[in-house]
Amino acid sequence: MASGGSNAGSLFSRLQQLRKRNGAAAVQSHCREGIPARHGFRRNLPAGAGGDSNRFTRRALAGRRAAYRTECEQAGAMKILMIDKYHFIKGGAERYYFELKRILERHGHEVIPFSMHHPENFPSDWSAHFVSYIEYNGNGALHKVMEAPKVFGRMLYSTEAKAKVEKLVNRVKPDLVHLHMIDHQLSPSILHVFQRHGIPVMQTCHQYKLVCPSYRLLIMRENRICEKCVTGNFYHALLERCHKDSLVASAMVAAESYLHKWMKIYDVIRLFHVPSRFLGDKLLQSGVDAQRVWHQFYTIEMRDFPYSPEFDDYFVYYGRLSEEKGIMTLLQALRNAPISKLMIIGDGPQRPALEQFVAKHDLKNVVFMGNRSAQELVSLVGRAKFVVVPSEWYDNSPLVIYESFSMGKPVIATRMGGMPELIEDGVNGRLFEAKDDQALTVLINDMLRDETRLKAMGRAARQTAEREFDPEAHYRKMLVAYQSLLP
Repeated sequence: MASGGSNAGSLFSRLQQLRKRNGAAAVQSHCREGIPARHGFRRNLPAGAGGDSNRFTRRALAGRRAAYRTECEQAGAMKILMIDKYHFIKGGAERYYFELKRILERHGHEVIPFSMHHPENFPSDWSAHFVSYIEYNGNGALHKVMEAPKVFGRMLYSTEAKAKVEKLVNRVKPDLVHLHMIDHQLSPSILHVFQRHGIPVMQTCHQYKLVCPSYRLLIMRENRICEKCVTGNFYHALLERCHKDSLVASAMVAAESYLHKWMKIYDVIRLFHVPSRFLGDKLLQSGVDAQRVWHQFYTIEMRDFPYSPEFDDYFVYYGRLSEEKGIMTLLQALRNAPISKLMIIGDGPQRPALEQFVAKHDLKNVVFMGNRSAQELVSLVGRAKFVVVPSEWYDNSPLVIYESFSMGKPVIATRMGGMPELIEDGVNGRLFEAKDDQALTVLINDMLRDETRLKAMGRAARQTAEREFDPEAHYRKMLVAYQSLLP
């Protein structure tokens, strides 16, 4: 979920910018009743905080909503310090960050953001506490030799972030801290502040940074999966030049990972929230105690992606156009698929190569739509027959699938990362092996020739969204997880 930053890159990100966010309403007492003692991955979760959500029927969820909304009035509200390095919608991580903030505030909790100054940031009453702006990509600071020592120091251990969060903690005295993306721009230096103040910390893991210095478990220049660093042998990042295909950049992120491992700084985090069991398994392989890993899917506001059971004669890929997304495999599959239009929505570095392939093979049924507004995207995907997510890397828990399911669109995806946990093959979508264009051709043909089955799969997709991604159910589980961290 969480990688990517193109305008189409979860594609409906800008919806979050259009929505009003409720102000915080602070209440005085803490939610501390019925707190389980320990967390466990998969089976030993806090009561009501995870596990097999299939046991909750739609009717049961609907019946609980009224109780959820009065939870804070009955037990009190918390003051939560919510931290992400971006305070705008850059990708899936920030979409979840703002969605969770909105849900918590709606239930009476006070959510205080801590982030980095950025030209695209949303307004915040707390921005005076944010750290200074720095850019690592493109022509940013990482590429300026004279600034390299300062930049490297900030990546390793930001004294600025540590000092600013100390002032913020002294001012607001939060009950707990919920981290999202903190590496590089903020750094884990802030964890020592929370440790000193005795404030419990949890983190939602949106990517693989804790087990991979370069985030993705992928050698980008070769589009090749790599898990050599998962068990802590981070020198492989240097040998593989896996970060930006640069020896210097790879050495920096390897050193960063080694330092943080030596400091045991991530031991401060008491609970890791993973939106896919696949990511949770990688944490376990790295040596994280199973009792600190909690699986729970993301949530989305489904009214932003209304159910649309009818469709026109086309299907859709949407997202960033880059090699690891598997779009070339999709185009290769279409050489033997029936004439049904494929809309490719989004942009990215691979677009020229994709357009060249389409022209060379005379694929007249492929249309490049470019980036589209949020409203256009909802309309286009809402009228599609199905959505294809042919990723060739370990996609964690892509919001593209959440959004598609909410609109009643089945998804064809690869058996990569957390996607098989969302897609039940033959029920709400189909699965195939990454890079297998022949298998994808068969699945596309099957989907296009049987509209009755296609509609049934669309209904099942919507039911999955209602059962697994419901905001109120998500709030309930998150609240119990929070409660278990409090003294």
